Amino acid sequence: MNKIKKFLNKFYLDRNEKEFIRHNKKIFIPKPNRSKPLVLMELNESSANLISYSYMASILEKKYDATIYSFIPNVPRSFFKKSMWELRRIFGYKTLRIFKSFGTDRLIIPSISGPMKIEVNDIFQKKISFIKTKDDLENLTIFGILFGDLIYDYYLNYYKEPEIDLSSKKFRQHLRFCIGLIVFWNSYIKNNDVKAISVSHTVYSNAIPSRIANNYDLPSYQTTVEDIFLLTKDRLFAYTEFKDFRSVFQNLPANIKRQGISKAKERVEARFSGKVGVDMSYSKKSAFGNKLDFRLIKKSSNIKILVAPHCFFDSPHPFGNNLFPDVLEWLNELVKISKKTNYDWYVKTHPDFLQVTKNVVDNFFRDEPNFTILPSNSSHNQIIDEGINFALTMYGSIGFEYAAKNIPVINASLNNPHIAYDFNINPKSRAEYTDVLMKLESIEHPIVLKDVYEYYFMKNIYYQKSWLFHDHDEVLNYVGGYHGQFTSLIFKYWLETWNIETHNNLLLSLELFIDSKEYKLDSQNLYKTT
Repeated sequence: MNKIKKFLNKFYLDRNEKEFIRHNKKIFIPKPNRSKPLVLMELNESSANLISYSYMASILEKKYDATIYSFIPNVPRSFFKKSMWELRRIFGYKTLRIFKSFGTDRLIIPSISGPMKIEVNDIFQKKISFIKTKDDLENLTIFGILFGDLIYDYYLNYYKEPEIDLSSKKFRQHLRFCIGLIVFWNSYIKNNDVKAISVSHTVYSNAIPSRIANNYDLPSYQTTVEDIFLLTKDRLFAYTEFKDFRSVFQNLPANIKRQGISKAKERVEARFSGKVGVDMSYSKKSAFGNKLDFRLIKKSSNIKILVAPHCFFDSPHPFGNNLFPDVLEWLNELVKISKKTNYDWYVKTHPDFLQVTKNVVDNFFRDEPNFTILPSNSSHNQIIDEGINFALTMYGSIGFEYAAKNIPVINASLNNPHIAYDFNINPKSRAEYTDVLMKLESIEHPIVLKDVYEYYFMKNIYYQKSWLFHDHDEVLNYVGGYHGQFTSLIFKYWLETWNIETHNNLLLSLELFIDSKEYKLDSQNLYKTT
């Protein structure tokens, strides 16, 4: 019964959604003409993102004198799912109705038929014989375009498995499915007058159309309520503005730099005090809470290392390839190193981690006597106070958190958010990574705290949390927290606070950004354009 109700809710608009549609029809006046060029926009159900899409659609339609088509990023994997999408298209799927209110003219549901099936099979036969290792998969290209990381992460996320068995039937089916998507989107973009594309993610299968558009030198964007990024052949991923933090900061006025460092220090200290949600509105628990009433780190003369695992399923390649193809491969390497060294090893998951991730960690290390699994609610303050010497991550936030406590962090990725600075240790290869860990006794890595605070300022303060809303915290308070922005309450807030001046500013800022061909929409300038 709940499944039926959930399905029916896909069709029935609530009051807030109806008002949002009426509002859009008044302020956006599209003129569909199917002989015009096309702009493709991924159909995404996040309510907050839908507001962003309405502005992006309006600007792209105007810029290219184009018709807007929405699309679902995946071929439905079963007849039932395909039928459900057809029913949604025919009978008025509510998200599609919202898309139509700001100008979309048609919904594209990818499908593979006729000659495409032959092409998919030919590519599959060639590629499956090439893929012998996880590295081979990670670096897989089709039509000269890198897709391996997308196929890899999509498998882990779709099946909720921590690694891929390349010899399994499941992987072969998954690879064939992804090749089908690639063939469809390559054919569609190549054979239609597509001028631009907007996607919700730059990982998983969602990014396949974007990668193909980039290959044809077409602009593609990741559009969300928080950010808009221009994606290119040289910059395939969103959220890699961290590569520019140092250069952007250096060009800021001296007073902004001073204020920024001061604010960052205050926020970092608030996080360390155990305050929940400091610049992490999605967080429900602090990793720096109260100390437990028993000792976590045993007293010994050995070097003490903390391993901070990542989620196994949530896109291990968020910013590009790492030193290891997935989290489990990284942990396997640490186990091998632990057997050759005389260190004390500790493992701790974040208190906000999904139980399924914690279960994988517990099971993985259960029979590894060199590792001690710490309670997920143990405080990093206690771990540091009791004498931890090094922390290990692939690309996690512990990179700046432990650096702020003057503890060296060794990353297992060059595509990590702290790479522009020197407060972490960043081996350039697996061999170098292993060599560094084998010789920790000789490591001397002085940390410049100002660089840590500079990073934090750029990451969490300088860039506005949402390009749409002047005060994102006020928005979250109105809708009842982080997850409220994904409900129709966000439409109610939007309509109550909407005014023509802000509306025109948003349109102008977005237009200037698209014309500039810059990587990221700089929200600092949103309210300074008129």
